[in-house]
Amino acid sequence: MNRFRAALTHPLGVAIGDMLPPEQIATTAQWIESAGYSHVTVPEDCFYLPAQVGATLALNATERIPVGTSIVSAMTRHPAILAMEIAGISRAFPGRFWPGIGLGLPPWLEQMGLMPERPVAAMREAIESIKQLLAGGTVELTGKAFTLDKITITHPAAEDVPVTMGVMSPMMLRLSGQIADATLFAASGGVKYFEQAMADVATGLQRSGRPADAMGYRTIALVCVDRDGSRARDIIRPVMAEFLAEFADMSTVTLYGISDELKAMVSRGGADAVAREMPDQWLEDLALVGTPREVADQVLRWVAVGIDAIAVFLPHPSERDTLALLAEEVIPLVAESREWRG
Repeated sequence: MNRFRAALTHPLGVAIGDMLPPEQIATTAQWIESAGYSHVTVPEDCFYLPAQVGATLALNATERIPVGTSIVSAMTRHPAILAMEIAGISRAFPGRFWPGIGLGLPPWLEQMGLMPERPVAAMREAIESIKQLLAGGTVELTGKAFTLDKITITHPAAEDVPVTMGVMSPMMLRLSGQIADATLFAASGGVKYFEQAMADVATGLQRSGRPADAMGYRTIALVCVDRDGSRARDIIRPVMAEFLAEFADMSTVTLYGISDELKAMVSRGGADAVAREMPDQWLEDLALVGTPREVADQVLRWVAVGIDAIAVFLPHPSERDTLALLAEEVIPLVAESREWRG
């Protein structure tokens, strides 16, 4: 059992939406913990909420549950600065901070002139430097993307902070297997994608001589649950359509062989056409949707393939009702299941 699963009583947490104002994070995180969710994840989409700020606010407002970032871009903060931030947060909230780091979406990096020529090399330099600095080491590096001239941080981490890499390409997934403590899969993934991505991570683990339980697996899931399963699907359909229309080329989507059909829908009428025309199977494959029992069964299928932590994401008007129903009826079904408890 890896350290992420060992820290949780069940896999279901909440991804706080990046439209949430910072002043509302504390009360939201308190409610999430009191409702029985196992963790909180804070995203960092440019240019909304700084994830490290959001995570600190959530940690300060809660007592027990881990709080992580989905991904903070390795390119928008120098590794030495990221290491200082991570070490400081982890020292203030021992055992509860799960930092997530990724490259960042290319369009945003290009807006800021920060897209590296060699993304995999940049990620390796960033993650390896951060982990050395967190451990109290001195880093001297003249790399492809970063320079560190004998840098040591004054207040390194007082514990082994688990670093998550949020990545998608096979090369990046293999890199995560070599150097990260967990891998975060993007929203709109599903069992088929998880199995393929985990195989790439496993290759990296094997190359570095690391055991399988050295790696945890986190993901973010689009979710809608209702006692009327048809109503849940109707609610999430336009949300999923917007997501698919924007990210038609993501590997979480292309692996299912639907890209050509999806792009044709988009060309005919954008997200509205996707919402009208997409098969129901796309919802079943790429989201957690339906009645409480259906959603619990879907969660357990994800757990069975190796997912340890699922942060639910609900960008639709029935968010609070859905979270309450998940807490009341889905979490007990999952937490008491043989698949989760082993």
